[in-house]
Amino acid sequence: MTLSMGCAPSAVGPAATAGVAAPADGLDALTDEQLVRKFLDVMGASSLGMQVADQMMETFRKMPNLPPGFVDKLRQNMKPEQLTEMIVPIYLKHLDHKTLVAAIRFYQSPEGRVIVKALPVVTAESGEAGKQWGMALATKTLKDLGVPTP
Repeated sequence: MTLSMGCAPSAVGPAATAGVAAPADGLDALTDEQLVRKFLDVMGASSLGMQVADQMMETFRKMPNLPPGFVDKLRQNMKPEQLTEMIVPIYLKHLDHKTLVAAIRFYQSPEGRVIVKALPVVTAESGEAGKQWGMALATKTLKDLGVPTP
């Protein structure tokens, strides 16, 4: 299944039209779906997916009324490839061929690899910052309304 945003794949990209040959990396010849899968791989989506899964598991562990063995069974039932199958069409809907090729080329560059390597830590720290901000905002709002806070 290949969806497109109306941009036909072309072996001649903007670099070629500017008098510079496109890299011989084979990306221009891939289908949009293949590009999305390559992009997810380059971005380390599986490690980010596992980070999200671990956070989800931690949330469930804190829930008091779950049946015994729920978290372990949930972990057994997790199949990361199912999530990939669900998100590929989302990327296809929002990103065109040219953008995917350019993004893959960037994230495969030395500078792009630095960003990819930092993303799991940046994502985790950003999530924690968001929680702290939300708690501080909720506390302030309750105080503004005159509601006692613990």
